[in-house]
Amino acid sequence: MSSQSSSSIRSNRSTTTRILLCLLLPCALGSLSACNILIPVSYAIDGQGEVEAEHELEPIKTLVFVDDSLNILPRQVLKVRLAEAISNDLVTRELIPKAVNPGDAMAMVRSRDRSGQHMSMQSIAREAGVKQLLFIEVESFESTVRNTQMRPNASCSLRVMHFDKGGRVYPETTMNVGGNVGDRVVEVQLREVAPEKAFSPSDRRKVEQELIGKMAVSIVKLFRSYDRLELGENLGVR
Repeated sequence: MSSQSSSSIRSNRSTTTRILLCLLLPCALGSLSACNILIPVSYAIDGQGEVEAEHELEPIKTLVFVDDSLNILPRQVLKVRLAEAISNDLVTRELIPKAVNPGDAMAMVRSRDRSGQHMSMQSIAREAGVKQLLFIEVESFESTVRNTQMRPNASCSLRVMHFDKGGRVYPETTMNVGGNVGDRVVEVQLREVAPEKAFSPSDRRKVEQELIGKMAVSIVKLFRSYDRLELGENLGVR
């Protein structure tokens, strides 16, 4: 083999080595965000990771009602915002054609409660003029953190009622995980929040709204198919 050919081979190997080092260096240096880029790419190539809907809502006018009878939420307006976020997302995604204004329904129930008239889920649906009711009960809501190891978190239980079909249609009792029998428990958490932010009213409200938003997204996911891996989910620290 000629010296010119040997030199060419060594040059090609050197170039290949430099390219591989450039590609691997970010991960070798511990850059988690760079390494995580490879994960969604693999999902896109393989076409894996889709989660099927747990339940298909009937395409009729629906009421999303949030109950916080134990006053777990730091502000009661948050339960209206949660119900509105879920309602809007369901309609936008065409999972239901129309949603009743949840704020009006909750105000009506609150007024009846003050007068000593407790309303059942069926009576709430009847007064709202719907057959399908998504009833959500707040279980926990921790928007304030004490150290960097804690994450704001929240949980709720829910059920879908259809009063033309005998009442509860989702979930089946065998699907119950915690909470009351017949309820589907949903838990969410945010990324780490610096403890000093817990003492700023504006920052606290921002965290509260983010928790409400993530809870709404997680609940709507129960009724639609989606990709298991979401780009940017839980990458880094706030």
